[in-house]
Amino acid sequence: MNSQVNQMSVEASAITASCPSLKLVQSQTSTFTQVAPPTSATATSLVFAGTDELLQQALKQNALGYVIPEKLLPQVQNAFDKSKSLWTTTNIHMSMAEVLKLFNGYKPMNIGIHPQAAIDPSARLGKNVIVEAFAVIGKNVVIGDNCIIGAQSVLENGSSVGEGSHLSAQVFLGFNCHIGKNCIVGPQNVFGSDGFGFVTDKQGNHHKIPQIGNVVVEDNCEFGALCAIDRAALTETRIRKGSKFDNFIHIAHNCEIGENALITAGFIVAGSTKIGKQFIAAGGAGVLGHLTVADNVVLTARTGVISSIDKPGVYGGYPHLEQKENLKIMMSQQSLPRIRRSVAKILKHLGLEE
Repeated sequence: MNSQVNQMSVEASAITASCPSLKLVQSQTSTFTQVAPPTSATATSLVFAGTDELLQQALKQNALGYVIPEKLLPQVQNAFDKSKSLWTTTNIHMSMAEVLKLFNGYKPMNIGIHPQAAIDPSARLGKNVIVEAFAVIGKNVVIGDNCIIGAQSVLENGSSVGEGSHLSAQVFLGFNCHIGKNCIVGPQNVFGSDGFGFVTDKQGNHHKIPQIGNVVVEDNCEFGALCAIDRAALTETRIRKGSKFDNFIHIAHNCEIGENALITAGFIVAGSTKIGKQFIAAGGAGVLGHLTVADNVVLTARTGVISSIDKPGVYGGYPHLEQKENLKIMMSQQSLPRIRRSVAKILKHLGLEE
């Protein structure tokens, strides 16, 4: 089996023209078939080498093209013969974001409207829309130009998808819920399932509070797989523009996630919490309901937020603390077994044992 996916042909000149973070050092005549790790590069590979060690590995593999940090160039420039393409960059990861777009071989499974898709006559579809097999598009749905609606996805009545957005297979978009422009939605995401709202009577029975609000996802957002964004009880649950979600994330009803959030797997937030701009959450973090979180807050892995955060910073632990304090506590915990043994000896010496 050929392990090299993304086999294609990309000219060095196209890379230079399309990637503003790169500065060409030598050779625009190469043609690349792949981007590869330094350890598995071939004679037609382009590699990203962020360190001298990675560069030496790529040179041993005789890679054809190299992207290296600008600061590394003076000490390694003589290592390249004139047949090799070489670029420098001040930000390796930004350059990867630009270059890998040129090597992305993704194509939809079909072009146009699949005959096995179910589309209500009242739905309005823009130009160049692709709807894959067994997708269901309800009444008065609006889909912008150049969208892809994946196989078995469901867009309920009154929902909308902005131009240029891509919904993968088995995405659910509930009634009157909206996804903005140029969003990428991974498989099996749910936007607009009912929020978890119940009232309990004196007999212990739980009565459902109808959730009649919606979900609004603004432009340029991205979701991995298996995220659940609940509809609001009365108003809206809103994900603001530029936010990026990993897999397995739950946003409860009436929440707001600020612009340019970066949220990794396992994050959960309870209802009616408002989170500010540039929020970052590491894996497994959680936030209670009815709180506010300031702009520019970072939560380390498995942080538990139980009260509002009113100033920017890095927070960790449960309950959350500023990370410097949390690290001190974590270090202290390692000493607890020794302290317990010492206390036991003192109590025995004093004759105070139970």
